[in-house]
Amino acid sequence: MPVNLLNSFRISIEDFYRSHKRTMPWRKHNPVPYEVWLSEVILQQTRVAQGIPYFNKILQAFPTIEDLANANEDHLLSLWTGLGYYNRARNLQKGAQQVMKNHNGELPKSSGDLIKIAGIGPYTAAAISSICHGEKIGVVDGNVFRVLSRFFGISTPVNTSGGLKEFQLLANEIVHLSNSSADYNQGIMEFGALHCTPKKPLCMMCELADICTAYNTGKVDVLPVKKKTVKRTTEEIHFAVVVDKAGLAMRKRDTEGIWAGLYEFPRLEKPPLNGLPAAEQIVHKLSHKDLRCHFWKVTENEINEPITYYTKHEIRKLGMPIIIAKYVEKIEF
Repeated sequence: MPVNLLNSFRISIEDFYRSHKRTMPWRKHNPVPYEVWLSEVILQQTRVAQGIPYFNKILQAFPTIEDLANANEDHLLSLWTGLGYYNRARNLQKGAQQVMKNHNGELPKSSGDLIKIAGIGPYTAAAISSICHGEKIGVVDGNVFRVLSRFFGISTPVNTSGGLKEFQLLANEIVHLSNSSADYNQGIMEFGALHCTPKKPLCMMCELADICTAYNTGKVDVLPVKKKTVKRTTEEIHFAVVVDKAGLAMRKRDTEGIWAGLYEFPRLEKPPLNGLPAAEQIVHKLSHKDLRCHFWKVTENEINEPITYYTKHEIRKLGMPIIIAKYVEKIEF
């Protein structure tokens, strides 16, 4: 890529950031690496507006890496309820424990060392090292893929190994021209989130429109390109809702699957013979499949596994999938 084109793009992105950056609790004059780490993990699958309240309450509960490392897992997962992708929380704690054991409670400064920490991938490592320590490495996330592919007209699928390598090399090339990797990296993510959006991007108000490949070739709606993934599937789940004077029956899942280590209602292999005529059905959409959840009000006799009853006070401290947490709120017990 011509250096003058890369520089024009970089300067516009940095100007945009300085003029339009949103106020966020982890954005400080001297950013705290732990806070940037926590924010990036939360925002991997979550919009900023939704993520900020979670950031605040988790940081309040665990204000340091040491606090997070020593946290009760059920407490951490209860605070995470509603964010989904619960392995993010588990890996965050594993990473904190690793930092305490191997790095005296301080996150490493370089992306090469950060990526060795549990739960920190290339993007998060680049974000922490560039924002907190000025490392000249480009961040590449969904927003960055979109902005770079549109501006430079790159049609390589972003969800392939070749695409990942191509976009990372380009991101690195641009950030090396900057005097502030923190401003550039945060700027391109902000530009993608607020301006060069997936749908209805603000092209008519964009200072880069005159030299944007996608805008000038009519490809804004087709870039970035994604390789087609596996077809979505549907899974049926039957839950047993058992209320007793001792409380509500719940069970903790094992360490496998999407809800590993979380609490849910006991499961039934099939609709119960002695349940209510019709169960309440709720469809819970995951990234790769739909869970069709049926909630049956039954007695303990219908369940073929050990269960434990929890009071309302006790249940508030349990980590649960959001669909279970919302259903629990509706039950009187």
